[in-house]
Parts: sequence; C-alpha cells; structure tokens
Amino acid sequence: MKKVIPIVLVLAGLATGFLLWQKASKTAALVSDATPDIPTSVENPELLNRIQTATTQAKEGPEAVKGLAELSRLYHANGFTREAWQCYAALVLAEPSEARWPYHFGRILAGYGQLEEATPYFEKARELAPDYIPARIRLGDTLLKQNRFEEAKNVYANTLSKDDSNAYALVGLARVAISNEDWSQARTHLEKAVSLTNYQIGADLLGDVYKRLNLPHLENRILQTIVWGSYADIPDPWSLSLMNDSYDAYQVSIAGGWTVHQGDVRTGLRYVQRAVKLDPDSSTLHFQLAGVYMKLGQIDDAETHYQLCVKLQPDFADAWLGLIEIAKQRQSPTLVRRTLQSALRAAPDSPSLNIEKGDLLLAQKQFDQAIAAYKKSIEVRPQEAVGYISLAQAYLAQNRVEEGVEQMREALQREPHNLIALTAVLYDAISRSDKKESDYWFARVRQLPRIGVTGVDPLENMYRQAFRSEPPQ
Repeated sequence: MKKVIPIVLVLAGLATGFLLWQKASKTAALVSDATPDIPTSVENPELLNRIQTATTQAKEGPEAVKGLAELSRLYHANGFTREAWQCYAALVLAEPSEARWPYHFGRILAGYGQLEEATPYFEKARELAPDYIPARIRLGDTLLKQNRFEEAKNVYANTLSKDDSNAYALVGLARVAISNEDWSQARTHLEKAVSLTNYQIGADLLGDVYKRLNLPHLENRILQTIVWGSYADIPDPWSLSLMNDSYDAYQVSIAGGWTVHQGDVRTGLRYVQRAVKLDPDSSTLHFQLAGVYMKLGQIDDAETHYQLCVKLQPDFADAWLGLIEIAKQRQSPTLVRRTLQSALRAAPDSPSLNIEKGDLLLAQKQFDQAIAAYKKSIEVRPQEAVGYISLAQAYLAQNRVEEGVEQMREALQREPHNLIALTAVLYDAISRSDKKESDYWFARVRQLPRIGVTGVDPLENMYRQAFRSEPPQ
C-alpha cells in the first residue's frame, strides 16, 4: 500500500526549501556585490588569469563563495589589501562559522592601525577556533595596544591555560605588568620567555626591566647575549599558507626564511623553492635555497644552487664559501684548493676568501704567505675581529707570542666580547704570572653568559696553579 505523506510535512519541506533558496540567493547577491573590480596593476599573467577566473565564479557562480574565498587569498597574498579587505568583509557574513575570515580581516584592520575595529574580529576568530593560539595572541596584543590592560591580561592568562610555555603570552603578561610598573612580575614572565626561546623572545624587554630594577650586571649580560635580528614572530600557519598564492618572490622568500628560523625547515624549504621558481635569475634566492639544503644535509642540492649563484653573480663570496665548505665535507683537499682558486679569481678582495686562503697556507706552514692573506682581509674589513684573530694565530704558530697577543688585543678593540680573543689574552696574562691583569680578563670572561663550564675549566686550573688562589667569580 502506497504510503501517504501528510500535507503538513509537505508544506514544511517546501517552506524549508524556500528559506534555503532565499538564503542562498541572498548570499549569492552579497558575494556578487562584494566582488572587487580587478586592479589594473596586476602584472603576473598567471596571477591575473586566476583572479579573472575567480572573479567570474564569484559574480556568476556556481559556488560563488568559493570564488570569493579564492580572491581573498590571491589579493591578500599579493599585497592588494583593499581588495582583500572587501572580500573578507563579505566572507564573514557569507560563512559565519569559518574562523579564518574574521582572523585575516582582523589582521588587515590591525595592520592599518584600526585596532578598535579589529578587536571584535579577533574575538570572533578565537570563539570559532579556540585552539588556534595565534588568534588569542593577536587579540591580546590588540587589546594591549588600546590600553585595555585587564582584558589583555585575561586573554594572555587564558592562552597560558592552553599552552603554559607560550613565550608570546608570557611577554604579553610582562607588558601588562610593565604598564602597572610591576617590574618584579615583569621580570618573572620575561625570564621564563627568554629561557624557553634561547633569548629570541622577550630579551630586549628584559634588559629594560633589569635596568628599572637597578641590576646593571644582568642588564649587561642580556645586551651581550641578544643576537640582533634573531626575533621570531608568532608561528602562524593560517597567515603562512597565504604564501602558497603569492607571486612576489621576495615575500615568499622572507616567509620561507622565517619558517626555517622557527625550526620548520622542510616547510621553509618549500617556500624558498617557490621563491626561486618565481625568480630563477636571483642569485640571492639561489644562495638562500642552498643554505636551507645545507641545514638538511643535502649537500648535492646545495652545491647545485651555490654554483647557480656564482654563475649569476661571480663575485658572490659567501656562495663561494659555501662551495668551499662542501669541498671540505667531501674531504677533498684538491677540490678545496681548486674551488678557492676559482673564488679568488672571481672575488680577489673578499676578506672571507682571503682568510680561507690564509688558513690553507697556514695548514701547509707557509707562514709568510698566510700572514699576507690575513693582512689583506684586515685591510678590506678592519672593523671585524676575525682577521686579527687569524693573523694572531699565524704569529702564535711561529711562536711570535708578543705579536700574536697584540693582534688579539686589536681584535678586542673591534669586538670587546669576542670569546676567542678574551681567552687568549687571559691565557697570556696567567702565563706571565700577572695576577692583576689576569683578574681583569677573568672578570671580562665571566660576563659572557654563554661560555660553557668546560670552556673555563682549563683557565681556572691554570690560574690556581699560577697564583695559589681561586679565580675571581
């Protein structure tokens, strides 16, 4: 017997279908109206073709929202922020459950200094994706910049409840503490952040906090320890993924470099490879790619790109040094010598290559020629310690101690915290039984925060034997 569907259910189904159709129609109209006009400044043919295809899809369908999402990525990744802004403004309405749209929209708004307008979008992103830590950090930072300190504090504290070793949240809490002039609390947070990140995150602020707490010895230690340019931004996969759609080789290479710096070498490699593909005639990009391959131990691939680098720019000394290092790893003295000769023909005035030449000659006990090479490196780059140290080692190899120590002192004039030079002059002072000078140099060595215990032990033992007392702490 045929089953009869109640008329009420039929009407309900029709009503639901009508509402869904109506919603889809409104969404399609929203997307079509929001689709930006194609900028006349788009130059890359492949990018232009993709934008044209996505624009047609967004305006005419099918899957208009998908077309607009494609446009948002293409525009955002390639620096067309006004057009990306327009796309995201519609996408947050068209797909209200997708966290990436408010997140990216918030980043653009914050980038233009519209912090108050960005805040609700970061809040929405956090609500939709509570486990995506960058959304939390961006929200906290945006609140902090608006002096909404208690709200920012709560965001950072909640972030730490999910990730108790998040250095960015710790720095955020430290900034809140600094706003309240609670220097001790700021110190606690920053010391933990610095410890977790090997001085990459929070070290600059910690130096200021030590200064406020009148701890000059700790402030000096921080200043000696910071490696300038080592800061790593928040690992942010959503933002990074935009580089898959970028046609700007420079921006893609920067993204790859940051990713490698943050420890994800394989992902960084993929972006640097893309950058080289986008600009195959850039010697700098081939050099960067070779360096990533070296980190991965893929020396054949590294050699290929170092060679392309010096083919494109014959006097690129650092690329020649990379080829020399590969020859050393292959334990081929003949290849090392041949590569160095080619390098010096291409870049005869390179300080680094002249030091390499000096090292090779010194190993062969050709002292006069080695000394001449080191002196040439100093003439070209007198402001760096490495040439003086190399020259000192050549003198010391000939037992010309006074001349060697003098060059070590010259090195310290250029780089006062150079460990090799400091320990050399300390060794000399102890050897001469000059306790006053030994104490002075030992105090200088103690200020170096990263010197290992084993690096000091031999000098400590030597000091005890020479002076029958403990070295200064």
